[in-house]
Amino acid sequence: MKVLITKAAGYRDQSHVFPFVRSMLTYMERRGIAFTTTPGEGETVAVGVQWDPGLDVVRDLKARGVRFVHRLDGRARAVVKIYEKDEENRRINEIADWTVFQSRYVRSHTTRPCETIFGVEAPVCLTPDKGSIIYNGVDREVFREDGPKEHLPGNAPGLAPADFNILHVAFTHGVRKGVGDLVHAARLLAGNPRIRFYCVGRQEQDLAFGHELKRLPNVTCLGVIVDRERLASIMRACHVLMFPSRNDYCPNTVLEAMSCGLPVWYHPSGGTPELVRDADIAAGVPMDEANPIYPLHVIREFQREFSARAVEMVKRRFTVEKMGEAYVDLFRALEEGRTPGAAPTSVSA
Repeated sequence: MKVLITKAAGYRDQSHVFPFVRSMLTYMERRGIAFTTTPGEGETVAVGVQWDPGLDVVRDLKARGVRFVHRLDGRARAVVKIYEKDEENRRINEIADWTVFQSRYVRSHTTRPCETIFGVEAPVCLTPDKGSIIYNGVDREVFREDGPKEHLPGNAPGLAPADFNILHVAFTHGVRKGVGDLVHAARLLAGNPRIRFYCVGRQEQDLAFGHELKRLPNVTCLGVIVDRERLASIMRACHVLMFPSRNDYCPNTVLEAMSCGLPVWYHPSGGTPELVRDADIAAGVPMDEANPIYPLHVIREFQREFSARAVEMVKRRFTVEKMGEAYVDLFRALEEGRTPGAAPTSVSA
């Protein structure tokens, strides 16, 4: 087996890289699994993310007998980006051998009609029975609870030092990222110098609320952090991840923060609830519009318990090893002509 997994153009800009691609390449390198990032180098199975590789490349792969797995991350037009790409996504999916959805929410979101600002959009995937859910995975060699902590900028001289740091991460900016919720929470908590907010990413570029962040004395914007080791050290220096993003698909930021021991204060939409809470573990608390600060109060009161649960959740369900194994099992099944999930047929001597 030799796997093709292409690097999108954004891979050259580490702040926009698909974490999935980086995680899969890391897993295959560590396990000694043959792979290539360039089509036509002897690959026997290929995995594409959304519209990368493009339709012409996928057609060529299929013509050469290469099994193709299409990982659907979501819809472009639903987040009002790259308007024409959903149609290419749809046409790629039609000829794929198998679809991987990165969460239950993504399966629902891409296999049914969807209301957008452009009107009602058709499903992107028309054959969900030829698909399965594989969640993202975290590299715990980088994102772990034990490790160095960055010394974060503190309050102005004369104020008590903060001892409860709230982290907000958003590498892309858009109305669904919840910067307005961040601003609202920071205003409500402005009277307590022991609580401070730290932003990593492009929050200041938010068209509706970004300009207001500069006016808040309890908010520090650290900018885009592309070094994963440094990002992990910042996460370990904080006490909770605030994740108000609406209808996010399977946010890597949530998994990375939990792996560093951060509970999650999150908007109860999209795929995020699937990551933070299950039947056995509650690694965070959902936001409450009627009482916006109470969920944070709960996390602050039981931060150690929530922190331990967050790490346990990742170890149980979301390591890069678990993700990589699931994909490799899928690749092997397709190569052997089996329905993914079915046991291999034994061969008599």
